[in-house]
Parts: sequence; C-alpha cells; structure tokens
Amino acid sequence: MRRTCVIGAGPSGLAASKVLASRGIPFDCFEAGSGIGGLWRYGNDNGMSGIYASLHANLSKEGMSFSSLAMPETYPVFPHHSKVLAYLEDYATSFGLRPHLTLGTEVTSVRPLDEGGWEVAHRRRGDAPATEVRTQRYTEVVVANGHHWNPRLPDPAVPGAETFEGPTVHSHGYRSPEPYAGLRVLVIGMGNSACEIAAEISRTAARTFLSARDAAHVFPKMLLGRPADHLVQSPLSGLPRFLKGPATALLLRLTRGAPAQYGLPDPVRGPLAAHPSSSDELLVQLARGAITPKPGVSSFGRDTAAFTDGTREAVDAVVYATGYSLSFPFLDPSVFAAPHGRTELYLRTVPPRLPGLYFMGLAQPAGVAFPLLEPQAEWVADLIAGTAALPSPSDMTRAITREWQRHEKTYVSTYRHGIEIDVRAYRRALRRELRAGRRRARGVVPQPSAVTGPAPAAEAV
Repeated sequence: MRRTCVIGAGPSGLAASKVLASRGIPFDCFEAGSGIGGLWRYGNDNGMSGIYASLHANLSKEGMSFSSLAMPETYPVFPHHSKVLAYLEDYATSFGLRPHLTLGTEVTSVRPLDEGGWEVAHRRRGDAPATEVRTQRYTEVVVANGHHWNPRLPDPAVPGAETFEGPTVHSHGYRSPEPYAGLRVLVIGMGNSACEIAAEISRTAARTFLSARDAAHVFPKMLLGRPADHLVQSPLSGLPRFLKGPATALLLRLTRGAPAQYGLPDPVRGPLAAHPSSSDELLVQLARGAITPKPGVSSFGRDTAAFTDGTREAVDAVVYATGYSLSFPFLDPSVFAAPHGRTELYLRTVPPRLPGLYFMGLAQPAGVAFPLLEPQAEWVADLIAGTAALPSPSDMTRAITREWQRHEKTYVSTYRHGIEIDVRAYRRALRRELRAGRRRARGVVPQPSAVTGPAPAAEAV
C-alpha cells in the first residue's frame, strides 16, 4: 500500500500536507515540535526557531499568503510573527490537516530500500533509549524541514575569535535588545536579520557597528507607496534582466537616495544579483549616526575588533548574522547533501536518481514566501499519484547543469545564494514541467523541448 511521509509541519510541510490531503493520498506528517509553524513559532521547543520577540515579516501579507488562503484583511501590511503563526494555525484547521500531523516526533533516519521505497525511523522527542525508535516503510518521502534553523558561522573562523572575551551569539539565538543596553555591539552580516537586529540594538546600545564583507543594496519596505515585494508582480518584473536591473537601481536611487547618504559604500553588483535586504529602521538609524558601517572583520582581540580597512574598534559583544546551513540530519550524506549551499535537484524538488524522494521549500525567491509552496506541492502530488511522470534521470541531470550555469551568471557566488531563484521564471518552469509530465504519464512522448523544458528557466535556480 502506498503511503507518503512528510517531514516537518512548517509552511512547506503544511502546504505539502494540504495538497496530499485534498487528493486523498495517504500520508503521515512528523513534526519535532509540540506545535506547528516551524520557525514562525516563537521559542519553538524543537529548537529550530530563531525568530526574535519584535520580528515582523519583511514581506507583505500578500507575499506571505498561500495561494489557497489569503491572510486576513485586518492584518497589517507586514504582520508580526505571532500573526503569521495564527495564520498557519488557521490554515491547518481550515484544511483539516491536524489528524495527519504527529507532533513532538523527531525523524532520525531516512534510508532508501533496495526493493524500492524508504525506511523512516522516528521517535518521540525526548525519548532516549534506542528501543523507543520506530521504523515504518513509505513509498515516498517529502522533506520539508526548512533551511533557517542550523546556524552557520564564518568558516574559517575570524582570526582571534577564540580570544574575544565578550558574549557572542548567532542571530538564531538573539531574542531582544535588553542584554545589549549600554554596550558596544558588533553585528556581522548584511542580510535581513543583520539589518533589523542592528537597528533594534542601536536604540539602547552605547555604540553599534554593522560589518559586511561586501556592500549590499538595502531596500526600503515601501516603494512608491506600496510594499517593495509587490515589485515581483509589477510590470517591472516582466522586463528583460538587462533592463530590469538598471530600472530597479534607478527606482532605489529615486526613493531611497544614494548609499553614501547613509555612510554605506556603493555596491559593486546590481540590486538583482543578490537576495534583497530590506529595512527601513536600518536606514533611519544609519542616517541618525546610531549605527556605524564597517567593512569585514579581519581579526579579534580580547575586547576589540579589527577591520579590513585597517581600523580597530572597542567591542563588548558580537552578534553573528551570518546565515544558515542547509542540513538534513536524517539523511546520510552519501544519500543526499547540499555542499556549499548547492542542491542538485530538478526544479529545486527532485533528486534525479532517488525515486520517491522530494524536497519542499528549497527555492528562495525575492518578494514571495508561501505562494510558491502549493504549486510545488501540486506537482509532487501528481508525481506521487502517477498523473505526471518525470524526465529520465540523465535528462534531469543535464537540465540541472544548464540551470547552474545560468545561475552562476545571474547571482553572486556565495553560500547564501545557492537556492536563490527568480520567482516568475520558476513558476513558468513548474507550469511547463507539469504539462510535460502529464503527457509523459499518458504515454504521449513529449517533443525534445518539452523534455528539457525547464532548461530555459535556468535563471530560476
């Protein structure tokens, strides 16, 4: 009997569960925490949530809504994390997902079987004895364990980091600015977390430094009176990339001004070459002089930090906002891993030579979060139900190679951008593959362009 295992009840796992339930496909969903929501559950007892007390979504409520259920009109434009969690709770209830969810249960191992299918080992979280581990066989496994839970620190470590005597924390462990009141604080990074945490800390710290190895474009959250993430649905997003980049840069210059006005260096790359960092508070605090921008850290002393421009500052505490590693602790690395943040997945979902294994939520777009998840889950459900079929493993591997070639020409080559995609291109690729897959399942041989259909959308990697 066919049965699917879904790992994780965050947004990706809930979207997968909703689609599987609506199709009548038997499945179990295991969640390590005692509640759903993944990173959106503040203080999640699965240890995987890194959100802090004041965090609001950096995308609008439209960009945070599933395609089948809009966030309430009463929500503010950028909802607080508690409202996002309430929305996810309502989503699970509205679509009758709770009977399928097994909470407080950690998946410890996912192993391919020689005869086909997968052996999944799991246990109630907190159970120590090995005898408490249960194993079940599944025909398919959908991995939806998220990618913002395993903190990544600089590698190699900054010289002298072990000699620094002040408190250090990764942004995953940051909760509120109170411990930093009156201190000289160094925040390392230039992503969304770094920008927002530095802005929050700077309101009570004696001094706040924001260190970034590379200059980045900082988007205000509102552009021309609309949430900035609405740009992905605007006519601007339909322009060719060689026009879209300069047009976005001009829009930023007109609405935000030049980076030099805030003491920031001009970024070398265009605004679309990296995942956008958005923060109104950071820009305000930079303009007030409450935050001092610094280049990369070259070394630490006992209570100091030296920077690549030759300057040195007295520092009492450090916050590393240096991102997360892609981790799948229940999969042996010989089965699947993501070295350097790079996943060898067809359309960010299918490992070509591991039948029945699927990944959800490993496509990171600018401007939307949840809306891509249900279309991805619909494709996975078609594959599980047999109403769509995949190209051959060799065709998928060739498509992945072409996608990576375009990706490397489009985005900055850093760990953080290994799963970056263009949302419009990815949606087109999913629609194209869904049509081609249904033709394959009906025994209709697709034309060569359909077999390799996702390749032109390689920018979506």
